[in-house]
Amino acid sequence: MSDLRSEVRALTQALEGFEEFLTQGPVSADQVEDFKATVDSVRTSVLAMLNTADPSDYRGFVRSYRLRRAAQVCENVLGGLAEGTITRDTPGLAEFESTVEETLARLAVISEHA
Repeated sequence: MSDLRSEVRALTQALEGFEEFLTQGPVSADQVEDFKATVDSVRTSVLAMLNTADPSDYRGFVRSYRLRRAAQVCENVLGGLAEGTITRDTPGLAEFESTVEETLARLAVISEHA
């Protein structure tokens, strides 16, 4: 357990360092997005460890969790489109649309082989 405590301390220090870094000046959106993705990945891994008694279930939980999160994001975007708070001019919409199209194309291939 002491190894885990050491890792938690190191992570806490790193997060505090990042918070300090943010107060020192402008940070690019790409840098913040990379950080957010990293934190989300760590959070997913921790949730997987907490929710699986059997280590072989870990990867399955992570896959399932990511799919649920993706569905939630899509539902939020759909709501924004319906409300008009997300429009063609919204930054990131083109990338989201491209990713959804590619995802749907791959899902169609998987469905054909099922």
